[in-house]
Amino acid sequence: MNLRSMIDQILNNKKMNINYTNENEITNFRGICYGNIKYGVLYRGSHPFMKDKERDEIYSKLVSEAGINCVINMAGNSDDLEYIANMVSWYNTLLKKGNVTGLDIQFNFDFFDQFETDVFNYRLRQGFLFLITHNSPYLIHCNAGADRTGFISVVIELLFGANLNEVIYDYLLSYGKIIADAKDDGENYLAGRNIYGQINAVIKGKIEDSGNLQANIKKYFLEGIGLTPDELEMLICKLSG
Repeated sequence: MNLRSMIDQILNNKKMNINYTNENEITNFRGICYGNIKYGVLYRGSHPFMKDKERDEIYSKLVSEAGINCVINMAGNSDDLEYIANMVSWYNTLLKKGNVTGLDIQFNFDFFDQFETDVFNYRLRQGFLFLITHNSPYLIHCNAGADRTGFISVVIELLFGANLNEVIYDYLLSYGKIIADAKDDGENYLAGRNIYGQINAVIKGKIEDSGNLQANIKKYFLEGIGLTPDELEMLICKLSG
């Protein structure tokens, strides 16, 4: 199946009935619960502070309702974490407890050389090690909550047995439900092609090997990101409850 046909199939898949409200739309905050990920353990979102009072209050409400205990900021460095903490009370509380980390990932799959690839994977490894040494519920966010957060959400979902239809639809939701649900729309096709290519890159061109997709993603966690088998097992235990 070619990429256009696959994304068309995703956009026409009527099985993806999810509880997605306007609050989710404006914050990009929602649970990650495809595959065998336990509901209420892992969440994703955009930046917690956008200088929009109504939006930021909704974000804080969703965080409170989810009981977020640990945050992985894909984009931020230590200065960024302090800035958010100064603006957002719940973030400040978690940062003081040592429950927030910043990976400072500049997302770009067109890596200049192997060194840049290694830095990207090393920082992902640090994020996963932080996760397995802290307690859920977890929140992963970047700025828009689309690209960096989208990529890490996809590989986690695939690790836990989600299928490509599910993960690409979840990725498209990051651009809004109208785009995700649109049929034969250029914008959602380009976004879908983007994440499809990223998945294919990390599993070394084996995306059409659907029967072994989960195994190939697991291999990426071990050989690409560099988790040990024990660390990967701990990650699986943490997210499966």
